[in-house]
Amino acid sequence: MRFCLRRGRLKLELRVQHLGRDLQVVLSGGAAHLGAVALAAPDKTSETAVFVLPGHREDQLARRMARRLADVLKRAVCVSAGVHYDDISKKEIAAVERMADALTERCLTALTAEQKDATC
Repeated sequence: MRFCLRRGRLKLELRVQHLGRDLQVVLSGGAAHLGAVALAAPDKTSETAVFVLPGHREDQLARRMARRLADVLKRAVCVSAGVHYDDISKKEIAAVERMADALTERCLTALTAEQKDATC
């Protein structure tokens, strides 16, 4: 499953792979790379594990996405995030965050529909 969103020079891609019941999600944009990884369990009381490479700032983005997906879908979710644009402005960073949230919601809509179809 793949979702894309573009705003001016910014383009994000969200890819989803099913690993049994669990999900591996990759968010990339610009010069794609691994910046941070977040792993969330469907249990709301458990802490979301986050690993971030030195000098990268995708940790909060990956955490927010993993937690949202795990909470709604009731399954374990691993989000790998890497977004890099040279000379990105604060306004563009905020746009990337909104775009990632929008992609997360599009993904949830598709996966929720997929789950309903599977129960027929």
